[in-house]
Amino acid sequence: MNRRVAFLVVTLMMTVSLSGCLGRGGGNGENDNNMGPPEDVNAEAYNVLYIGHSFGRVFAETLQDYAHTAGFTDHAQYIEMSGGASGAPDRLWEDNGHRENIKAYLDTGEIDVLIMICCSVEFVETGGQSDEAIWNFTDYALDKNPDTRIGLSMLWKDFPGQYENASEHKDGTEFLYDSWVRLASNLSADYPDADVFTFHHGAAAYELRDMFETDQLEDDVNQLTGPKATSVFTDEKGHAGQILIDTGTLIWLHAVHGVEPLDVAEFPQWSTDIRVIADSLLDEENHQ
Repeated sequence: MNRRVAFLVVTLMMTVSLSGCLGRGGGNGENDNNMGPPEDVNAEAYNVLYIGHSFGRVFAETLQDYAHTAGFTDHAQYIEMSGGASGAPDRLWEDNGHRENIKAYLDTGEIDVLIMICCSVEFVETGGQSDEAIWNFTDYALDKNPDTRIGLSMLWKDFPGQYENASEHKDGTEFLYDSWVRLASNLSADYPDADVFTFHHGAAAYELRDMFETDQLEDDVNQLTGPKATSVFTDEKGHAGQILIDTGTLIWLHAVHGVEPLDVAEFPQWSTDIRVIADSLLDEENHQ
């Protein structure tokens, strides 16, 4: 990455806040909400560990039910959650309590997938070129289980009300995700025997917002921000409404288990076929 490109990445990420990861404090209005203690990890299960903040936690929680419904009955979900900026990889590694909890999961040697979420301060300050904490967690995970898959997830920009429309909200995020993919490529180069993958569930937020603003979700969504059942976002911070949770979890299901959205049963609660939305976003991601 040349200096001009690196500068553009830094400028972009310093002018937007991704789920509080570039700010201070939790900022998510929720207490830490973990799922399943390390001692529950079962060698017979397909164990997925998500470590991060609330803009990923709700999808990790929902993933377990989706996986079971899709036939992956051995899927077991574990979550080490910390709100906002404190859920970024660097802050989790620096925090003694969270780091040791995460290590306790990995010490079992039975974690099949480790998922981390953007964005550490180092990722910002280096223009997306490095994130030592991701390397630290990956190194520890692979030392305990060389077959652990490493997933890196990208979210959406928080505080959606600060942006006039979906286009402005989304602006610059393709470039940011490209930087995330390059980071994963560097990680893969350092751990050539590991399965390192990225996915962008945040893309669902921009797409659903655009569809709402162009009257394509009239039967499902009544407002951009409001009640969980009828809104894209539930609060000023930008936490996911139910339609975003369901669509984003299809992207997680594809990332973790390779399930194509159109192979999932229809969602009768939605007039909109969210499977088509998820499928188009994955297709777009694959062609970037």
